[in-house]
Amino acid sequence: MEARGVFLLLALSVGAAALGAHAQTRIYTCKDASGKTITSDRPLPECVGREGRVLSPQGTTVKKIDAPLTPEQIAAREAEERKKKEEDERQREQMRKDKALLNTYSGLDDIESKRQRALAQVEREVRESEKRISLLERQAAENRSEAEFYKKRALPPELKRRVDENEAALKAEKLLYGAKKNEVTQVNVRFDEDRRRYAELTGAGPTDRAPARKP
Repeated sequence: MEARGVFLLLALSVGAAALGAHAQTRIYTCKDASGKTITSDRPLPECVGREGRVLSPQGTTVKKIDAPLTPEQIAAREAEERKKKEEDERQREQMRKDKALLNTYSGLDDIESKRQRALAQVEREVRESEKRISLLERQAAENRSEAEFYKKRALPPELKRRVDENEAALKAEKLLYGAKKNEVTQVNVRFDEDRRRYAELTGAGPTDRAPARKP
């Protein structure tokens, strides 16, 4: 009776081990270079570098093995990752700007008030530049009148110095004047964009109702 019990236990152990080995069996499959599907109970050399699958004994996919990416696919993936990173950075920067915009203005009227103050400052600088140009042009006329006496002779050093300094100063002032006139346009463009975005963020109303701007 005892011998029969030992034999039964031994048979059960062997059967359990066999079932465990069967449960752990894996089937490796892929298509070789000729396109033929090949399978094995162990990884195949022919499948290295190719797309394949690991199957259970029941034929269900346990794991999918992707083929290595080609250089072109790697480059495309890296380009896509860079694009996503740039877009994420752009969105973060836009959020930062939007927060600053909302903290800067209390409403559309505040935007227009700040616009007018900014324009007034630039226009004062434009008028001051116009005055300096007028003064320099008068000095240039005086220098030309004095230089008439030296048509066939070299200008005296002092007069030549004044002429050269006047020409340089007048040229620089005219460049400054042009920049200030352009700044008026830039101020309006900046406040137009601030107004548009502020209205968009707050639902403050149509953006085409802004007061008439100074040119």
